[in-house]
Amino acid sequence: MTGALRTLGLTAARHARATIVIWLVLLILAALGALTLARGATANYTMPGASFEAVREDLQAKIPDNGISSGYVVLEADNGFDDTQKQAITQAVTTIDQLPEVAGSLDPFIAADAATQASVQLEDAKAQLAQAKAQIDEGQAQLDAAKAALPQGLSSEEIAALAPDLAAQETALAQARTTLRSNQDKVDAAQRELDAAADANMVSEDGTAAIVNIAFNQDTNSLPTSVREEVFSTFDTLKETGLTVNYSYELDQDVSDVFGISEIIGLVVAFIVLLITLGAVVAAGLPLVLALIGAGTAVALVYTSTAFIGMTATDPVLALMLGLGVGIDYALLILYRFREELRDGEDVLDAVGTANSTAGHSVLFAGMTNIIALSALCLTGLPFLAIMGFAGAFAVALVVASSLTLVPAVLSLLGTRVLTRAQREELKQLNLARTQEIQVPRNRREAFAEIEAAYKGWGGFVTRHPIAMTLVSVAVLVLAIIPTTSLRLGLPDGSYQATDSTSYQAYQTISEKFGEGVNGPIIAGLTLTVPGDEARLRDVALDVADRLKNNKIESVAIVATSDDNATAILAFFPSEGPSADSTLATVHAMNDKLEATEKATATTIGLTGSTVANIEISERISSSIPLYLGVVIALCLVLMAFVFRSIIVPVTATIGFLLSTLASFGAVVAVYQWGWLADIFGATQPGPILAFLPILLIGILFGLSVDYQIFIVSGMRDAHRKGHSAGDAVVLGYKQGGAVVTACGVIMVAVFAGFIFSHLTAVRPIGFALALSVAMDAFLIRTTFIPATMYMLGEAAWWWPFEKKERDEEDTPKHIAV
Repeated sequence: MTGALRTLGLTAARHARATIVIWLVLLILAALGALTLARGATANYTMPGASFEAVREDLQAKIPDNGISSGYVVLEADNGFDDTQKQAITQAVTTIDQLPEVAGSLDPFIAADAATQASVQLEDAKAQLAQAKAQIDEGQAQLDAAKAALPQGLSSEEIAALAPDLAAQETALAQARTTLRSNQDKVDAAQRELDAAADANMVSEDGTAAIVNIAFNQDTNSLPTSVREEVFSTFDTLKETGLTVNYSYELDQDVSDVFGISEIIGLVVAFIVLLITLGAVVAAGLPLVLALIGAGTAVALVYTSTAFIGMTATDPVLALMLGLGVGIDYALLILYRFREELRDGEDVLDAVGTANSTAGHSVLFAGMTNIIALSALCLTGLPFLAIMGFAGAFAVALVVASSLTLVPAVLSLLGTRVLTRAQREELKQLNLARTQEIQVPRNRREAFAEIEAAYKGWGGFVTRHPIAMTLVSVAVLVLAIIPTTSLRLGLPDGSYQATDSTSYQAYQTISEKFGEGVNGPIIAGLTLTVPGDEARLRDVALDVADRLKNNKIESVAIVATSDDNATAILAFFPSEGPSADSTLATVHAMNDKLEATEKATATTIGLTGSTVANIEISERISSSIPLYLGVVIALCLVLMAFVFRSIIVPVTATIGFLLSTLASFGAVVAVYQWGWLADIFGATQPGPILAFLPILLIGILFGLSVDYQIFIVSGMRDAHRKGHSAGDAVVLGYKQGGAVVTACGVIMVAVFAGFIFSHLTAVRPIGFALALSVAMDAFLIRTTFIPATMYMLGEAAWWWPFEKKERDEEDTPKHIAV
């Protein structure tokens, strides 16, 4: 493999300009594809085989215009709505109704007038019933008086014969009572339905807010951008009348931008770190520029693929995060080795070949590890999570390819310009020594690999206090793990968005004016086993509502019925928002009652809607975490054992991975669920953690932790094989790989931290978790915990029962005559 990588690097170097042109053309073509073909990312979280999906599809077939997939336009008028504003709203609703994607929209004032009229009609009906009852009672009294005037002891037949008018009057009264009871049942049913939906209003009680409900004939997540823009442009005209207009999260899913000012700040920090590490502007800028080319190409191609594959909003962002992070790290590794070879006196081409065959081998192995870990997300059985993993894996694969071809090409053109001025001066002295045929060490790294010098650094400090450093690092991580015990998963809604976003404003207005539960109703679909008329269907639907609801349900509304009067859709409005603990408990309680309710009402019932979907998807992901974590741990153990021929090294690597992963979970819970430092990190409303964050973090951190483990422990293994004691090998290995891991860790933290303040709020906790987990893994685990435990274990750390370990007998440095 090293030979093939050397050949690849030399080929790219010998055809440097052609290689660079190929990558630039690929970047341009990918960008053109993204601009012309991409349909844009969505937030379409689906789960084949889920009960909510089956219920939604069944209702879609029975009631095509069911209103389940809908979005809200929230309108506000400080002093109430005047007639001009109401007319403008009606006109906007009429315009939107013409769109083929719109199943129907509800004018809040027409609906309010209809509800008022229905209430008035109901009161009129009650008055008429009372009048009819009074008339029946009066007629009965007259009938009883007439019967009393007749001789006593007459049979009904005799009464009919003597007074036929009385018999007819009695028959009429019986029919009137039957009619009265029938009408009373209708009035009671209407009152019952009105009472159930008493709080399901589209105009607030104070008259300053109104909701336009727009129902679509397709999932809101798959709506074309043109439809959203048409909705926005239509209702934005209402601002001219003095109204405040906001749009719910279902409508406002702007994922067109994946790069903003915070991400740029992260790159600036990364450049500063590179400049400090490498000491030359050209060398510092090179990894950034090359990573941007590789990651940019990957993200553009991911966007282009949305023309054929549905993606969530986080897919291209994840590709960008990983592409930039690992792209900078991989380019830095090759550049670092290239500079060392130049300083050892190698010519440019030989330095390129050596760097690509050594550091490039580490890049290839690290990249493959990341690709495998991310691709393994398909084990969850969730398509959106699998696609997310494949998008990240694709970005890593493309960055690996650019690192092994584009980086060597550029390095061959830059040559010694990647060195600092002092290093170039040293190289001149080395070249002068060549002309005088002085023997010089081939490997100048031995100058800083001396044991005495190695013990003066951080590695020496850690190994002088191995027990204390192990306890400190573990204690810090365990403290961070504690909040993990209250981890609760969920999916984003309007409350998670930035405080200045229209979806957040819409969510808050609805919560304040109508109740938080209106933001996420629980939808129930029911079908009669024996179809009847509409009255029976609505009556049974209300029976179902009474049986399913609890004290956490504020109101229930029948939102749609089928043409055959066999199916109805109910909307349950909880007292709290869709991500609240009480709403979760209510959905579980309703599910528990379904079977008994079906038997009692002779119906089949299912729950669906975004609130139910988010709960079911989150629980499915949560149940997948143990399997995925188990696979990743097993993979970590096998890979480490294969690379290092040791039993202990894989175990310590896995323990470190688990500690840093769980600690990052705990930190995310503390900030984004408990609300600690929420204002600093932009957690607008603390609540459940993004459902796929833990499993995504496991996959990404696994790949990165394996990378850092290899960079640190490879040097220890090499020193041990050359005959150094186990303790000295730890210090020498750390001296060799510690600086690289530290630089890579700081760079990765800077890149990921740039996404903590992304305009996509779903990305913020991902950026926070990745930045913190990399920091803990790089600085507490790989550069502290691992050296300390390896030093304490001594020779036992290298125990390998399957073959006899051979030492490298090369104890003297190689020299060359020049």
